[in-house]
Amino acid sequence: MPIVILLLMLCLPGMTWAGWLWGDDEPEQRVQVVEPFVVWRTGPAVGYPVFHSSEKGEWLTLLHRKTGWMKVRDKKGREGWVAVAAIAQTQDATGENVNLSVPDIRAFSDRKFEAGILMGEFEGSPVTAGYGGYWFTPNLAAELWGSQVLGSASEILMVNANIVHQPFPHWRVSPYFTLGVGHIWVDPKATLAVPEERDNTVGHAGLGLRAYITERYFIRAEFKDYKVFTSRSTNEEATEWKIGLSIFF
Repeated sequence: MPIVILLLMLCLPGMTWAGWLWGDDEPEQRVQVVEPFVVWRTGPAVGYPVFHSSEKGEWLTLLHRKTGWMKVRDKKGREGWVAVAAIAQTQDATGENVNLSVPDIRAFSDRKFEAGILMGEFEGSPVTAGYGGYWFTPNLAAELWGSQVLGSASEILMVNANIVHQPFPHWRVSPYFTLGVGHIWVDPKATLAVPEERDNTVGHAGLGLRAYITERYFIRAEFKDYKVFTSRSTNEEATEWKIGLSIFF
């Protein structure tokens, strides 16, 4: 599913692809370590192994930045990745603390774009969903979702356009409400009879929580109640819950 693949790329360790897209590169400058030490990693994420550390008093050259990580070089020509939060504790040649933008809870409250991947259950079957959203104001956003449900009896693809209202945007754990419409495609797996492929319009209402973690990351969890508008005498209903990791920028 293209939107899910795209969002997986965004959430790769260190979000390096997203760093290239957003142009986080910083001009080269030299900084001095003032803390007891800073650790180096082989790549821009905590999942990469630590292979070196610089002690207090050492000078480092800042090469370029990818989201929350900075590539550095020491006087011996070694290169590695140091967390931006650690670089923010160093000093420049004038003795002033290095001025680097480190995403925090304030940046989370003032975000304009976000994207993420969530997983859960749709009517008892596993669902994987990806989305992207734009915030018009701190309280109001528009989102586009793509979902895939892999049930034992059918495979379901669904797209939705949502309006989201977040009444308390400055809270670290913030509730929200969502309304939306979309379309659902149902591909049955039945083999005993001719399967009936279906596509219908859907509408939903839901509620959820966003919980800020650190830098550009936050957890999102939500519950949605769907109504499927069919050509039959009665419409159908379905419920969904999911939770996952999102990023903002």
